[in-house]
Amino acid sequence: MELGPDDRAAVLLPLSFGGGLDALAMSLLNGATMLLWDVRRRTTTGLRDWLSAESATTAHCTPSLLRSWLGELDAEDAVDSLRLLSTCGEPAHRADVELARNTILSRGVFCCWAGASEVGNLAFNLFPPEREVTDGAIPVGLPASDKVVRIVDEDGHDLPPGTTGEVIVESAHIAFGYHADPELTAARFTSLPDGRRRYRTGDLGRLDDNGELALLGRGDDAIKIRGYLVEPLEVESALRSLPWTTDAVVTADRDEGRLTAHVAVDPLKWSPSPAEIRHELGKTLTPWMIPRDIVVVSEIPRNERGKVDRGALPPPPPRPTPERPRGLTEMALHRFWSEILGLEPQSFGRHDDFVELGGDSLAAAKMLSEVQHHLQLEVNTAMLAEAPTIAQFAQRIEAAAKERSKNATGATLIPLRKGAGDPVFLIAGAGSLATSLTPVVRALSGDRPVYAIQSRGVEKRGRADHSVRAAARRAIADIRSVQPHGPYQIGGYSLGGFIAVEVAARLTRAGETCHPVAVLDSVIDPILAQRLSGSGPNVVQRIGNSLRSLTMTSETLPDRTGTDAKKPTGSPVQRVVQEIALKALVLTAGLVPLSTPVQWVVFFRLGTKMIRRHRPSPYSGPITVVKARTNTDDPALWGHFTSGKVEFLDIDGDHISMIRAPHATETARAIEEILERAAG
Repeated sequence: MELGPDDRAAVLLPLSFGGGLDALAMSLLNGATMLLWDVRRRTTTGLRDWLSAESATTAHCTPSLLRSWLGELDAEDAVDSLRLLSTCGEPAHRADVELARNTILSRGVFCCWAGASEVGNLAFNLFPPEREVTDGAIPVGLPASDKVVRIVDEDGHDLPPGTTGEVIVESAHIAFGYHADPELTAARFTSLPDGRRRYRTGDLGRLDDNGELALLGRGDDAIKIRGYLVEPLEVESALRSLPWTTDAVVTADRDEGRLTAHVAVDPLKWSPSPAEIRHELGKTLTPWMIPRDIVVVSEIPRNERGKVDRGALPPPPPRPTPERPRGLTEMALHRFWSEILGLEPQSFGRHDDFVELGGDSLAAAKMLSEVQHHLQLEVNTAMLAEAPTIAQFAQRIEAAAKERSKNATGATLIPLRKGAGDPVFLIAGAGSLATSLTPVVRALSGDRPVYAIQSRGVEKRGRADHSVRAAARRAIADIRSVQPHGPYQIGGYSLGGFIAVEVAARLTRAGETCHPVAVLDSVIDPILAQRLSGSGPNVVQRIGNSLRSLTMTSETLPDRTGTDAKKPTGSPVQRVVQEIALKALVLTAGLVPLSTPVQWVVFFRLGTKMIRRHRPSPYSGPITVVKARTNTDDPALWGHFTSGKVEFLDIDGDHISMIRAPHATETARAIEEILERAAG
């Protein structure tokens, strides 16, 4: 810090605190004038003016004091005499440096340093005005010249740079031990042959390639979650990087293996919900690092030394013991809630309240949208308010599904928009109602009539088609009932895209004309891709795949991404029974009344089977494939569906969101481009 006789050092740390004593000693032993301000007695009111009036050249405090104090200041409050501002006692973050630079420290150096009563000063990290600061917690810097810092594993072996381990300090200038505590002294201190001493700090840390030390909290604070070691300080760092966070602390419950976060925000600016916070954390943290409970507060309680008063932290709301969801409707809701609320599936159950789990109006809107899209049911916030748990809400959904079944017509051709001119025909995906395409149709400009075609049996009892060719024959009958002759404009989403190409091939062979087929993100199953490229499995391999599939059943809804791969759950015997039952339901798809979630699983599995077994008919017409950003198919594969021209249009949405607001508008624009090319 280069303290000298010309410095006027303002010590804002309690002198009963080790950091305060260090600041006092550093100031006086280097001949500086020491200025004292007792924050506990005088608060921070008038502190900036006092520093300016005293012409303070350095100031020393904790990061928490810095945040609570400088948050009230702006650039006009810069203290021109201040050349150095240092913090200690807890991790400092990039936001702390920026806050100081934007207020009192316009031209000075920010210093982050660390030490302990046992070792004195340990490391210093200086940030002059031109030095950039990386995101997250700031390393405490290079170890002091008289100290050697090692990072070791549980066996005392040195770890390479970048690896987390216990911080060991070796020096001739550290304590001899603890007064009247020989057992603790023996556990922590060791004499070395060269006269130096070794101290085991019990702190976790790591050294980078430049030798800078980053402290990651106490070793006994770390916790294993799902087999992974999680340091709460890293989670705190991620929380502090969020724009609305003014302070944060993360605590670990070893007995339950979970984290709880308390996040302080400025309510005058924004008060995020726990679900929003989890969603943002999910962008930078792995799922097991995201706290199960997040409590939003106006400030984090701290004691007179600036340390978090953990005993004063408000507890999270109590939760019932998680009970597994029952039935596919509850399982579907459980998955939706897990994804939208950012919660690990095992951390909540069927009787947990949506709001108490951190759901707000935005999260509720997303969840209801998922239900409407996947289960094709009209639901609203009033239903969720009256039935806020998975178990209760599932009952409402099943009742709505029964009511819809009573009113279903069984038609497969559904008019989505009336108008003038040649109609547009769009074929829905596997298990989806025609109305799933409504957001796209509403976003289409012009007034051409639009019809959607859905699978037989998906809404009313009727034997479903079991091949793409059979579905194409039925679709042609529907299309010709509206438009006997071409030219035809046909498209399809997901499975519907394959059917649409087959429809065009058959109509062309019958002497009709078809405009470019609009294929909306029809994902080519890997099994079909292998067969098209001539590397499909032989008979023996197909038998083996069928046997393995008996133990690969998913208990939740598929995700409509074109694959049906999920981690197997339940015992092998249970999975075999479930798979046999599902295969039986697929064989009778559309004939047996099923609940909406089960119906969706059955038709999705049937659709996957249809794609895998499909053998495209010869076709020479044009195809335009609208690809979502998640589609990784080899474009060359579409050359197996037509010998004609294949074009591609890319959009930002994923496979699901591309037919939902707001991405439905972009998908509609892609369809309009296809229509314009056909008209031109």
